[in-house]
Amino acid sequence: MLKYEKFIYHYKLRHKATMNFTLKQAQKLTNVNSGKKVAIIGSGPAGLTAANELVCLGHEVHVYEQMPEAGGLLIFGIPEERIKKEQVRECVNKLKEMGAVFYPNIKIGYDIKLSELLKRYDAVLIATGAWKNRRLGIRGEDLEGVHHALDYIIYHNSVKLGYSGMHDLPPLHGCVAVIGGGLTAVDACQTVLELGVKRVFLIYRRTKTQAPAGRYQIEKLEAKGVEFVELAQPVEFIGNENNRVKAIKLIKTRLQNVSNRRPEPVPIKGSEYVIDVDHVLLAIGLCSTLPVGEENLEITKNHECGEDSCRTNIDKVFVAGDVRHGASFIGPAIASGMKAAKEIHEYLSKTKC
Repeated sequence: MLKYEKFIYHYKLRHKATMNFTLKQAQKLTNVNSGKKVAIIGSGPAGLTAANELVCLGHEVHVYEQMPEAGGLLIFGIPEERIKKEQVRECVNKLKEMGAVFYPNIKIGYDIKLSELLKRYDAVLIATGAWKNRRLGIRGEDLEGVHHALDYIIYHNSVKLGYSGMHDLPPLHGCVAVIGGGLTAVDACQTVLELGVKRVFLIYRRTKTQAPAGRYQIEKLEAKGVEFVELAQPVEFIGNENNRVKAIKLIKTRLQNVSNRRPEPVPIKGSEYVIDVDHVLLAIGLCSTLPVGEENLEITKNHECGEDSCRTNIDKVFVAGDVRHGASFIGPAIASGMKAAKEIHEYLSKTKC
């Protein structure tokens, strides 16, 4: 089973009983009716998991999502072949039946300030994930035709789901190079193939054995015609007279063993070469993304528990999922959502760990 697909599996497995209950039945089962209100920012796996836990503990839960519908990257960032959108929607609909309220198209920091939520709610959970793209920091990265892969995938899925028109999607043609070796890079290649591009390069500075996406995923792409270029990394994007990318200068790498870590790619001096491209999609990693204006939010140490807490340096504010521990897989996000829900419940109940 693929890691992203585990969201549905773990979610339904853990909540097989509670997902069949209405909010009233769930509250009767837990014998809790707190009268407390919790706002959750973000409806990815961490946010949805925390929402389910908190609703079943008798708290009123409101979920704010910046995208047109709940689900976050589960809906807009992952291909249908790896996670079924209708199954995510089923989970969301069950939560609505149990009393959770969802507010789509609301971006905290723009439409509503965090300070306003703190006035309305007894606790706030930030589960906004990792959406911010990393940069290579090389010449030509801002040329026209160089795109961030996740942004492009989201545009593409928004069009497929009917939320955006084709005019919002920059057209791809000719030869497209995807830079990276993770699942976002794999998804980007799949998206490019769906758009009918005939020649696609997947360029990675290590080998397919060390690629985070896994050898199996890359070989599936190769079977579809994607050309995997291993042990190479970009050093410059070359533009034409119209300030548009026309080629990539690559340098070959060799792997150097580092104790207790995966091998590090080391550039080989004098091995530079150039390949012609028409577009580039960068999939080189994602950063935790806090609401605008809250970038200085800090996770605090819960000394009473003797472990890292989901609490922050702002009273009533908790964090969970990728925004807390960095870009990862579904399993850690679900576990983080459960942990945060437990801490929020303890906070609202005024009990100690």
